[in-house]
Amino acid sequence: MIDPMLKYYFIVFIFMILAQVPIAFAMTTSSVMYAVINGQNFVMFAQKFANALSDFNLLAIPAFLFVGIFMNEIGLTDRIFVAAEKWIGHFTGGLAHANVIASMIFAGMSGSALADAGGLGTIEVKAMKDAGYDEHFSVAVTAASSAIGPIIPPSINFVIWAFLSQTSTLAMFLAGVVPGVLMGLSMMIWIVVAVKKFKIKAPTVQKASWAERFEYSLKSLPALGGPIILIGGIMTGIFTPTESSVVAGAYCVVLSVVYKKFSIKMLTRTLTNTLISSSMVMALAATGLIFNWMIVTSGLITYMTNMILSLGNTYLVLLALNGILLFMGCFIGSMQVLIMIAPLLMNLAAALNLSLIHVGVIAVLNLTLGLITPPMAPSLFVTAKATGVSFDKSLKYTVQFLIPLVVTLLLVTFIPGITLWVPRVLGAIK
Repeated sequence: MIDPMLKYYFIVFIFMILAQVPIAFAMTTSSVMYAVINGQNFVMFAQKFANALSDFNLLAIPAFLFVGIFMNEIGLTDRIFVAAEKWIGHFTGGLAHANVIASMIFAGMSGSALADAGGLGTIEVKAMKDAGYDEHFSVAVTAASSAIGPIIPPSINFVIWAFLSQTSTLAMFLAGVVPGVLMGLSMMIWIVVAVKKFKIKAPTVQKASWAERFEYSLKSLPALGGPIILIGGIMTGIFTPTESSVVAGAYCVVLSVVYKKFSIKMLTRTLTNTLISSSMVMALAATGLIFNWMIVTSGLITYMTNMILSLGNTYLVLLALNGILLFMGCFIGSMQVLIMIAPLLMNLAAALNLSLIHVGVIAVLNLTLGLITPPMAPSLFVTAKATGVSFDKSLKYTVQFLIPLVVTLLLVTFIPGITLWVPRVLGAIK
C-alpha cells in the first residue's frame, strides 16, 4: 500500500524543481521529510551517502569527463572530423556522414552527448556551413549525432546504471557497442534520404586523393589514441573501466606536451570544469540512493510495477516503458531520470525475466533521445547556441532524425541479442 503522505513529498519535490533548485537538493529535501515523519534514523542517510561516494566504479566518471574536456581544449578532436571528411566528403551528404562518424569516435572519449554537441559540434557545423550546407540542417545533424555519445563506450550513464543495478560496468560498456553503431548507420541512411527527398542544400566536396586521405588519417591518429586506450583497454581486459579512463587521461596530458599545447592555465581550466561536472554527478548518485529508498519503502514502485505489468503482454509493457522514459527524458536530464526510475526498471526486469544489462541500454537510449526531442531538446539548444544558429528553424530537421533513431530503439528493445551479443562473446556475461 502506498504511503498516503507520499503525494505531499512529491509536491515539495516538483515545486523545488520548478523553482530551479538543483535536483539533488530537491530529492534530498523530499526524502528527509519522508524520513522524519516516518521516524527514520539519520544514520541511514550517512550510510547511503558513504556507500555511493565510495563506489570504485564511479571514479571512472571524472576521468571520462576529463578526457573529453581536455581533448577539446588541445584542439585535436577536429582532426577526426577532417579525416572522415577526406574519406567520404564526396558522397551524397558527405560532410553530414563525416559529422556522424566523428561523433561516434568522439563518443569513445567523452561518454556525454552534451560534451559532443558543445565541443566537436561547433567545428562540424562551421565546416558544413563553409562547404555550403544548410546551416539549420548542419546543426540538426550535429545535435542528433551527439545522441550516440552516451551509448558507445565509455558512457557516464552506463556507469551510473551499473552502480544502481549492481551490474558489471564492463558488460554495460560492451552492450552499447552494437546499438551505438546501429544508431550511426541509421542516421547516415536517413541523411541520404533527407538530402535527396527533401532537397536539402548539401553540396558534395571535391574528392580527396588517396595521398590526402592517408595524410589526414595519420594526423588524426594521436586523437584516436584516447578512444583506443579506453575501448581497447576495457574490451581486452587489460584495464578495468576506471583504470582505463585514468590511463586515457594521462595519455591526453602527454599528448598535449608533445604537441606543445600544454599550459598550467589550460590544465587548471580543464580540472575546474571536470570537478564541477563530477560534483554534480556524484551528488546525484548519492542523493538518488536516498530518493530511491523513499519511493521503494513508500510502496510507490510496487504500485507502478503492478500497474504496468497489468498490460499483460511483454511487448506492450516494453512499449509503455519506452513511452514513459522518452516522455520523461524530454523534460528532465537523462541521468536524473535514470536515477529516479531505476527501482521501477529493476522490478520490471525481474518480473519479465529480462537482463538488467538489456534494460539498462533501453533506458539510456530512450533518455538520450529525449535530449533531441521537443520541447526542450537540450542537445539541439547547446549546439544552436554555440554556433549562433536558430533553435526553432533547426528543430524541424532534428525531429526528422528521430525516425531512424526510434527504429533503432525498437530493434534494441525487442531483439535482446543486439545488446547482449558482444558481452557474451567476450565473456562479460554468461
